[in-house]
Amino acid sequence: MESIKFSIVIPIYNRVDTLDKCIQNVLFQDYSNYELILINDASCDGTDEICNKYSQKYDNIIAIHNKRNLGPGLTRNEGLKKATGDYILFLDSDDEYDNDLLSKVYAGIIGDNVNNPRKPDIVVYSLWEEYYNTKGDLIHKFSHSIPSRYITDADDIHHTIVLLEEETMLGYPWNKAYNLNYIRKAGASFTDVEHIEDILFNIEAFEYIESLLVLEDKLYHYRNVSNNRLTEKYLVNYFDLQCKRIWEFYEQQKRWGTLDEHALCVLAKEYFRWLLSAAERQLNEGIPKNEVRTFLAKEYNSMLYAILHKHLNVGPKLKALYKPMLERNTKKTVSLAKKISTIKRKTPQLFSLLKQN
Repeated sequence: MESIKFSIVIPIYNRVDTLDKCIQNVLFQDYSNYELILINDASCDGTDEICNKYSQKYDNIIAIHNKRNLGPGLTRNEGLKKATGDYILFLDSDDEYDNDLLSKVYAGIIGDNVNNPRKPDIVVYSLWEEYYNTKGDLIHKFSHSIPSRYITDADDIHHTIVLLEEETMLGYPWNKAYNLNYIRKAGASFTDVEHIEDILFNIEAFEYIESLLVLEDKLYHYRNVSNNRLTEKYLVNYFDLQCKRIWEFYEQQKRWGTLDEHALCVLAKEYFRWLLSAAERQLNEGIPKNEVRTFLAKEYNSMLYAILHKHLNVGPKLKALYKPMLERNTKKTVSLAKKISTIKRKTPQLFSLLKQN
């Protein structure tokens, strides 16, 4: 039986508290043909010692130490350079794989589960989004998946990419196995930008894709401990970054000729969600209401708003929530954002449930 070698890349910055568990999680995989590349991004908490300990003990574990802090995107690029496998996977140092992730991805690639005549350019597997309190107790979890498929038709692939984006499965690098030869030929790499480096990489990675394998098996565990993620931290340019990712996705679908009503609806839902989130984040940061209203008024006259507001096709409850924005009412939008900010601050567990629902 044909053997597939996997390269697993873990970018690490000051994760001494979770790193041992993360590495052990990989060592417990029931498929053994892999290399594990640990990249210490100039940590200052003892992470380097843990990386060296494992690389000295195991022949298939490599420890790399960045001389300066590069951030997760550029650190993953170092892994892209060093990888020697057939496929490259990424794992965040505070997340987990199912123990059979590699074997299931392997089975999908060689065609045991899916009738694929060639090795796919990219494999996408489904995931669990898990929320924990500060004590480490699992509070609730949500699954993200779409049915298993092997696809080679270009339009079908491009429409499936919209489905992945709708299910929040497109942007992450860690729920995918990338054919390393394909990625290198495509020239995909992570850019030095906050917050959206993952989705920009995947837009590049999917640009020339000719074969896609989707696995509905939920194999990755995305762990969120008390909202301690970059996506929850305040960024001055948060909304500008979200608009950039929308434009990049919009332009790609336009190039492919698949920018249909479904794609526009997906983008419209994202746009209004992030616009409301931007207002909430500004209020939570203490920015005066009149300045937030000025920000909203400017956005209500933007090109992106003009393109997407007529494509917002949501249920009655969500439409009622977004009504102030659809009416371009800055005062009511700020009032709504203030209520959301209060819920998020006082009852973060309730907020995460409401956000998913």
